[in-house]
Amino acid sequence: MLYGYPLKYLGETSLRKTGFDFCEITIANGSARRIWWESGLINRSPSSFFLIAHGPLEDDPNDAGYLWNRYFPGLFATVDTARRMLIRSLTIHLLMDPRIVNSVVLFEKRIVLEKIVEYGIENSVDINLENLSENPEDLDAVFHEVPSLGLTLDVGHANLDSPVNKSFEIIERLGKMIRHVHFHDNFGGPSKNHDLHLPIGDGVVDFVGVMRTLRSIGYDGTITMEVKPQFQELSRIRIEEIVRESEG
Repeated sequence: MLYGYPLKYLGETSLRKTGFDFCEITIANGSARRIWWESGLINRSPSSFFLIAHGPLEDDPNDAGYLWNRYFPGLFATVDTARRMLIRSLTIHLLMDPRIVNSVVLFEKRIVLEKIVEYGIENSVDINLENLSENPEDLDAVFHEVPSLGLTLDVGHANLDSPVNKSFEIIERLGKMIRHVHFHDNFGGPSKNHDLHLPIGDGVVDFVGVMRTLRSIGYDGTITMEVKPQFQELSRIRIEEIVRESEG
């Protein structure tokens, strides 16, 4: 496994001296695109440290006008920024939960996903959809319609609004689509207000079970510790212990 950390702004003296394998930079909006575009940072070979990216968050998930007039152009511009930085992996938020998003807008969102995935392929940027509140069968339907789309499995999100962490069924259904993973902890709960992004081990997420399941499908890719900066190193140490336990 390769372990990384999230970063919203250029605050570190040197990104390449953190001890992590990679950094997942956040390209959240136009201002962030300008900052990263002008930063001069790129994925350099043969450096072992590398960058991946997280795109903008979605606003109103049922507003088709916003989807096409603001979010969609922003995604295209984010792919352009990633390409300039030689970043090959971009995670995006686009809620595909039919319990929340009406069917007309869900149809429009599938078109957006098809277009942005195609644009990503043209620019050598893999587009990965992050699970939010969706059930596994909801995601299954999306990937059936957009098979070139990748999945960022967010294990913390999958622990919400469900008696059992949805990661297990997502891995079973869509394991071959998983290109990246987010780890953070919580105590479960029915809404995004319970998405606490606690340090690994401070909540109830079954990371040992999730890691065993990931390893059972041969996943050996990237994992971002999506926790506050002061807890990133501690979380990585705990995950390394979990890896050893999951091998037992």
